[in-house]
Amino acid sequence: MRIDILTILPKLLEGPFADSIMKRAVEKSHAEIHIHDIREYTTDKHNKVDDYAFGGGAGMVMTIQPIADLIDKLQQERAYDEVIYLTPDGEQLNQSICNQLSLKGNLMMLCGHYKGVDQRVRDMYITREISIGDYVLSGGELAAAVLTDAIIRLVPGVLNDETSALSDSFQDHLLAPPVYTRPADYKGNKVPDILTGGNLKAIDQWRHEQSVERTKQRRPDLLSGEE
Repeated sequence: MRIDILTILPKLLEGPFADSIMKRAVEKSHAEIHIHDIREYTTDKHNKVDDYAFGGGAGMVMTIQPIADLIDKLQQERAYDEVIYLTPDGEQLNQSICNQLSLKGNLMMLCGHYKGVDQRVRDMYITREISIGDYVLSGGELAAAVLTDAIIRLVPGVLNDETSALSDSFQDHLLAPPVYTRPADYKGNKVPDILTGGNLKAIDQWRHEQSVERTKQRRPDLLSGEE
């Protein structure tokens, strides 16, 4: 999988991919992450990538020229399955979307800033608009990092345990059950006996019941009425 991220603040994206699972995914060639500085494509003599909005109003708008030129360049080099714009008014990210995108080959992500991008960018190039929640960030970089992490961890070979991602919260519309590790007794706080009894079928049933109960308590909106 290849992900190209377009931003005016490339340094914001250096940290999220420099360690842990994302770093290993790149090192093992399970994924490619390429960060592109939109400023390098502006034709403005002052190196500007924003301007005032037509019609007035507070805030600046990212101009179409450098974004369009960068997208055109990348699309001439390869085909993209999706060109994604990270924006508060996009469809809200969930595990199902991550699962879908993890099956793609090439993805492009555009990070907005200021008051957003010229609408013509969205009309001409964007195939999908995604929000990571009902709140506003200073820019789309952190949202792009979240989306990239959520996608790449699902790519086969990225996680050491191939079944790990399948047991995450939201994969089956349930929250994950509680988990425990050693010691079995810490200052009188004991691990549930069923987890140390060795009956795998009973453990699976217990975990499912715990997932359903936790989902009822914390995220009842995820339940469709069937347990």
